[in-house]
Amino acid sequence: MPISVTQILGTDSLSGSRLVINDNFNILASEINAIENYFNPVAGTITNLNDVRTESLRVGLSTVLLDINGATFDILAPVNISNSNLRINNGGLIRNDIDPVVLNDVNIISPFGVGTAGAPPPYTIERVGNASLTAITLELFEGLIGQEIFFMYSQATTGDVNIIGESGNPLILSGGSTLTLNGQGQTAHLLCIDDGTGNGDWYLVGGVGYTIS
Repeated sequence: MPISVTQILGTDSLSGSRLVINDNFNILASEINAIENYFNPVAGTITNLNDVRTESLRVGLSTVLLDINGATFDILAPVNISNSNLRINNGGLIRNDIDPVVLNDVNIISPFGVGTAGAPPPYTIERVGNASLTAITLELFEGLIGQEIFFMYSQATTGDVNIIGESGNPLILSGGSTLTLNGQGQTAHLLCIDDGTGNGDWYLVGGVGYTIS
């Protein structure tokens, strides 16, 4: 709320206005102290506010991690939700986490690692294909527990694309250890599940047209 101080006119005596000057400084000091209950200029922090209303909010300086404005709500960093649920009301969940590179006989060297020993697979959706007569192999590395990945044969070709687990950590498949796609429209949906020791195993939970060997 606005504060007010007493104006000292040019015709006023400075010595006679000493009490007014001191009162004005006391008013300003009191208001600054009240503000510093919430703003700490030394630490650069804001705390204990009951309500914040603004047109936009950006978190991050050189690297923006969160950007909220009148048009978008962009989260540009990993989100962890612990001991709670994510609920979406009156809307939908849209996934657009697709590898821009199609994993095929032209774009990769087989065997090709999906993920690495130090990092889980980075995309939810992998498009695959193979126009050659020689099968190509995709080696799926350990994921994060709860992570999903979809392999989708997106090209009008018929070459085999074999999906296996990383060395020493095979896929959990009923009837074999190799998952094969070889026709447009075929899919495989895998989910990473805790093996009971805190490590993740990939389980096949759905798909169309795949074979297991």
